Amino acid sequence: MSNHRFLLPEAVFSRSSLSFFASTVFHTIVMLVLAICVSSVPVANEMVIIQASIDGELDSELAFCEPSLLNMVLGESNEPATSIDREAELIALDLLASIQIELESTSSSASSNSSLPVDIAKNLELAETVDRQTKIRKLPVHQVHSSAGSVLSNKSSIRFGGKRSPGARQISFGNSASLEVIVPNLDPTGSRVLSQASNLSLTGGAMMVSTAKPHESLANVPLSFEYDPAQADGSRLIVTAGKQRSVFRIYDWELQPLSRFVNSGHNGAVSIHMFGKQEKVSLDAAFEQTLLGLRFVQADLMPRGIVMSQEYLPQDERGIILGPGETERLSTEQEVSTAMRELESLMARTRNGAPFSVLTDAGVKFLFSIEGKELVVSGTPYFFFWEPAGRGDQVIPKKDLNEALKRAWPKIRQANPVVIDSMERCFRTVSLFRFQKKNSPDNWDRFVSQINTISLTRIPTPSILSAD
Repeated sequence: MSNHRFLLPEAVFSRSSLSFFASTVFHTIVMLVLAICVSSVPVANEMVIIQASIDGELDSELAFCEPSLLNMVLGESNEPATSIDREAELIALDLLASIQIELESTSSSASSNSSLPVDIAKNLELAETVDRQTKIRKLPVHQVHSSAGSVLSNKSSIRFGGKRSPGARQISFGNSASLEVIVPNLDPTGSRVLSQASNLSLTGGAMMVSTAKPHESLANVPLSFEYDPAQADGSRLIVTAGKQRSVFRIYDWELQPLSRFVNSGHNGAVSIHMFGKQEKVSLDAAFEQTLLGLRFVQADLMPRGIVMSQEYLPQDERGIILGPGETERLSTEQEVSTAMRELESLMARTRNGAPFSVLTDAGVKFLFSIEGKELVVSGTPYFFFWEPAGRGDQVIPKKDLNEALKRAWPKIRQANPVVIDSMERCFRTVSLFRFQKKNSPDNWDRFVSQINTISLTRIPTPSILSAD
């Protein structure tokens, strides 16, 4: 050793020996650091990223632990440094530097993981997996719970997208009339709506018109709904079919506004009228001042390619506003950017495809059944573009565009899974609730009374959106 540095004369080892030694030391250091992290740091803590680059082509990230712990490992904690600490730090830094040089030399001709030594390739694969799993944790999030203690002020600065996101929308609050849409003479799936311009014109946002039907295994079996606050949030809606007791998975922040919406007998959730760089927003009263209302507003804008991706989820000064059950639904940054690239040409078509569009379930046959101990509903809403025929009450659907949007639904979900998953749950839940309201009115009334006791965080919903 010289000057407290760990130096090895190049002549002592052959090139292959040095490679083996470097790899062994690298693995030892990684295992020691990971061991300290696993034993000392909760998963939710902030993580520090160490970037490793091989020949400028293969990039990977390893998430270790919070900076204070890593600094302590390298002798850089807030505690007074001793001579041993400083020597340990120099040794560690020299080892990491020599390993980096050896890895770059070994991988100078590498163009893919398959051409790397097995141990290095495995490390890169592990790094990519860890990075993908930690992407979500690096997003600033404002988690909204079912608690009156976390009420957001009407003065909260809420926007769709960050301040630097091109096309982001700033939310403005004002007095505006609630949306009240009731579609007359609906058939069970509301299929006739698609052929009547007068009905489609009631809202250009989201229109829920279908009623679910039971699977043949539940035919003629009466359902009973019960809200059990003693259960965990997301598992409080208990459905009894005959003697079968099951759970319908839905969180309180979704459950209360959806039950109120169905109880009102309304069909339209949101409508947005665009003028210049602003959009005037109308929400059904059930969704005003709710997180679900923000989800409907964004869903209304998405088919035109406006605030479409996960990047534009509504956020305040504390981060993206998410409800219980939504954090795990977030896509990674890579998944979002890939989906948006593949949707670019389709969104260019929708912006000029037709003057009117709506998110609807008209004609969709929702079916509910019990699987295991859960009640599930099948059926998916879709975006529908149309224009008036110019005579009578007829409609000209944009068939090619509508089919392209249906095929692209999984890709749209990948671009913004929080909103799309929310819309799927909303439409399915509303169709189920309509069935119960129609077939068991007494039980439905008792159930709504129970739901009205839920105390939710109030989220300011917009009356005007302004492009930044």
